[in-house]
Amino acid sequence: MRTTMIIPDPIFKRAKAAARQQGKNFSELVTEAISRELNRKEQKLPDRTARFRITPVAMGTPLVDVSNRDELQRVMDGK
Repeated sequence: MRTTMIIPDPIFKRAKAAARQQGKNFSELVTEAISRELNRKEQKLPDRTARFRITPVAMGTPLVDVSNRDELQRVMDGK
């Protein structure tokens, strides 16, 4: 896939030099760097499934039928 990127000149020059030193072209170096960064980020993501637990709480019987808009509005208005 082809794309256009805006890279600051100092970083572009360093990347081109690094690619040359490693015997790679610029695209190979950028692809490997992006892949490494994405893999690193994925490995550091916390397991969010075990982080929060919801405990059901009995709240008693409802004081109003929430499907009855008029009754609900009356209770919310404090009448």
